[in-house]
Amino acid sequence: MIEGLITGRLTTDPSERTDRFGKTFMVARMRATVGDGNLRPNAGTETPSSLFVNVVAFDPVPCKQLLELQEGDIISIVGPLTPKVWTDKQGASYPALDVVAYRVLALPAQVHAAEFA
Repeated sequence: MIEGLITGRLTTDPSERTDRFGKTFMVARMRATVGDGNLRPNAGTETPSSLFVNVVAFDPVPCKQLLELQEGDIISIVGPLTPKVWTDKQGASYPALDVVAYRVLALPAQVHAAEFA
């Protein structure tokens, strides 16, 4: 396990889930840009331009922060990172990360869009 900070953009609205014991937790998915910052999809290059990050939060503070966010918001997550690999339907493999959020820093889409209006 690696402790880290990762920044990206939410690709889905965070959602609340309940485990089999009745405890609630939050899950979210974000995309983080890697390498030279190019936003092109991973199209046959040796180095991917972005990777998916699966976020889960159990503590009340990060859960509440995630609940207030939506798809498109820019967030930074602090917590343990676990590298993963996922394979698409065509058999191509891509890097991914699983993160347990201890801290959530966010810039909601309404705020950063309003700066340029």
